[in-house]
Amino acid sequence: MSRRVTWLRVTSGAAALLATIGLVALGSVGPARAADTVDQITGNGITDSAVTVDWATGILGADNKTVVQPRDPTNFMYPDFQNLKITVGQTESLVHQSVLVTWSGGKPTKQPGFSADFLQLMECYGDEDSGPQPEDCEYGSAGMINSGGAFIASRAGKPCVAGAVANTTTPPIAADGSVASLGCDPKEPGSNSDHIPPQGDGLTYSVPFVPVGTTDKIYGTTTDFYDRFNTNEIQQANTGPDGTGQAFFQTLTSTQAPGLGCGAVESSGKPRSCWLVIVPRGEYEPNGWHLNSSLSGPGAMQESPLGASSWAQRIQIHLGYDPVAATCPIGSATPRGMVGTELVSRAVFSWQFAINDLDKCKSQFSYASTPEPTNTTQLSSPGGAGLAFTTIPLGSEAVRAGNPPPDPIPAVYSPVSVSAVTFGFNINMDNGFISAPVKLTPRLVAKALTQSYINDLPNSATPPDWAKNNPTEINKDPEFVKLNPEVGNRALGDPVAPLLTNDHSAVNQQIWAWILHDPTARDWLAGTPDENGMQINPEFKALDLASAPIDSFPRAASSADVGQIVPRTSEDLLPYVENYDDAASRVRAANNPEGAAWDPNKISPSGNLGWWGNGGIETAGSTMMWAISDSGNLANYGLIPADLCDADGSHCVSPTSASVAAAVNVAKRNSIGMYQVDPTAVGSGAYPLVDITYAAVRLDQDPSALMDYAGFIAYAAGAGQTPGVAPGQLPHGYLPLPDTLRAQALAGALALVALANPTSPSPTPGHSGGGGAATTTPSHPRTTPPPPRANLPLPTTGANAPNGGAAPVVAGPRPNVSAVAYTTEQASVPPSTKPTPPVPVGPVRWALLSVVAAGVAGAGGGPLLRVLASRRISP
Repeated sequence: MSRRVTWLRVTSGAAALLATIGLVALGSVGPARAADTVDQITGNGITDSAVTVDWATGILGADNKTVVQPRDPTNFMYPDFQNLKITVGQTESLVHQSVLVTWSGGKPTKQPGFSADFLQLMECYGDEDSGPQPEDCEYGSAGMINSGGAFIASRAGKPCVAGAVANTTTPPIAADGSVASLGCDPKEPGSNSDHIPPQGDGLTYSVPFVPVGTTDKIYGTTTDFYDRFNTNEIQQANTGPDGTGQAFFQTLTSTQAPGLGCGAVESSGKPRSCWLVIVPRGEYEPNGWHLNSSLSGPGAMQESPLGASSWAQRIQIHLGYDPVAATCPIGSATPRGMVGTELVSRAVFSWQFAINDLDKCKSQFSYASTPEPTNTTQLSSPGGAGLAFTTIPLGSEAVRAGNPPPDPIPAVYSPVSVSAVTFGFNINMDNGFISAPVKLTPRLVAKALTQSYINDLPNSATPPDWAKNNPTEINKDPEFVKLNPEVGNRALGDPVAPLLTNDHSAVNQQIWAWILHDPTARDWLAGTPDENGMQINPEFKALDLASAPIDSFPRAASSADVGQIVPRTSEDLLPYVENYDDAASRVRAANNPEGAAWDPNKISPSGNLGWWGNGGIETAGSTMMWAISDSGNLANYGLIPADLCDADGSHCVSPTSASVAAAVNVAKRNSIGMYQVDPTAVGSGAYPLVDITYAAVRLDQDPSALMDYAGFIAYAAGAGQTPGVAPGQLPHGYLPLPDTLRAQALAGALALVALANPTSPSPTPGHSGGGGAATTTPSHPRTTPPPPRANLPLPTTGANAPNGGAAPVVAGPRPNVSAVAYTTEQASVPPSTKPTPPVPVGPVRWALLSVVAAGVAGAGGGPLLRVLASRRISP
């Protein structure tokens, strides 16, 4: 709808008008859809777009229903796969994420070494309804398996002797004379000359990779488009003794995999679709050779899954992507900058696309994840972003660091999301994929954060005397083994420290506050060894971590491994990751940057060849990686969350909708009125590491900017709280806002509308909007014609405020905050997180009416309706 809307004359009074606005903006937020059977916080399971495929049915086309190639029941491979059934939990509205893939009816994987009966998964493009070709797939990265046949992880293989036909009685030999037990494919290269590399001798075939949009044929295992560090291929997925299995497959967009182009907007205006291809591997080579179950001789599947005979056994599932980039043309609207905490990033990305569509590109919002000091700088600068997402009052990070607060930033704070800080795991050992949550105590986390396990030290080969009783890694710690017997004492690569970010934040402080609340962990940090004699790294003890929660994760171990070519430091061994998304995606891909090994081809900081490289890919059967991340990224990548337990391992709680809601129910307001969860006072059954993210909007902005930001907040607190995976919905990892927080958010949005549309030329006194200091309305840049100046009238809050918190939260003129972000004041009424059914015109609407009627009725109904009508903010 055009910005030039007809302003409506209010004839039925402000009360009816505001009730209507509340109804339109807030929308109906009900439970997740019936088909969405996963927890809203942990997420990543069966959604409305889930697809289940029986292998025996045949190969399906782009509608995931029509058989484009039936199976041949006389084929000798048929018995191995005839009962195989695969379910992909989400096939539409995909972004860079993971999807749950489960299967049943398979044969148990032959061990050791994944010799037979496993699955291979890859992502492919392909525009034909019949599906992709092998040339369209990212597969064949070297260094991703521990054992297996010569070609099982490659794009190449051996053709059989000319004219050969597969035979289970007398399997043919390969063209190079190799015995039949080493495998060969009688259908390769067939009529496809592309499968013979240029200047090839005909004794091997190699399937080229052809990047999307090109005719280039790239042969071999090394390409400029993907390798083991950025691919999503799963070369060996284990099937358990009961014939079932599961894997989380990471879907890559054109940003991560330009050779595939998934999600890129094409000339039609629609995003490119892709395919998930799953090639089951049984006990027969393509030439008919049956692997010896005693594992004598080669005893392992040899041929590539891209070879014609194996490729014919594939299951393919069509995948629909959301557009990677905004579809609005450049210059269609004034960009509205938004910055802030990564905790809200996945929700913001979802809302952006929906608002672009609803508003026909008349509003555009950009977002960048930024640290707390940058949020303050951006919002305090007239040329900076006009909205910052934050869990703390802007400027309080300076107070926390012991500095004076920055210049005042008059702003309205509106809650937009509830999420959790999590410990996410990917564990795949010799006993298969571990889906049960790992149990962690505060002391175990303290040990992992202080480089106190031997393998977390740069000089682990010659450990210092203080570490003589310390385990090599967390999964060898008796405390960990007792709580997690199915994981403990397994053979793994080293180290297994959590992936961490190198930032200072209230979120990090929140984790340390939870740790220090436990006396056992606090005593250990102060120097008391545990019952097995393990003690803290002295360099971390010197930091006095037991006295007060800090806001970072230092790498304090300074001793380098001088026995190496170049001394290896702590940050070489345990490098920081970029952000929570980077941490979670690395854990999902088992792409471990830790455990630095010397790489003679890597460029050193001085520009010379040779430096410490990545730890490498942790292969199936020996994977254990974990990271501190947020629930949005944990759900997006399908990581297994940890249970947080008491010191003795009892009273464990996982981040779920119920436990996060329980924590929000005891949230308290800080000194400016923002609700915060104190990790030391959540009570039984509540998850302690919960954050409420607010959108802070600077008040001294152009009226049109205030209107745009008000529209964004109205959408986020309304239709944007509907759980789901489609654009505009609330992604997994976020709890829908309870009524109190939604009312507070809408009150903030309407306050911005009132400021943008003043009618009284005379100023009125400002009020405190949530316990902070009084606010006066600053001037904003003049427009043509200039709007009349007026102060923003805000109601008082307190015990008599409707719903206990529906008044806008307004900071100013200077943030009045404690140095410790989690010292809070008791809220008059906590924000109830009871399940939110579709809301009638009831308490929330009347809360909005009571809160804004006095301040907004004088501005007339037109401007208020305009933020919804012109922005089309509706469910």
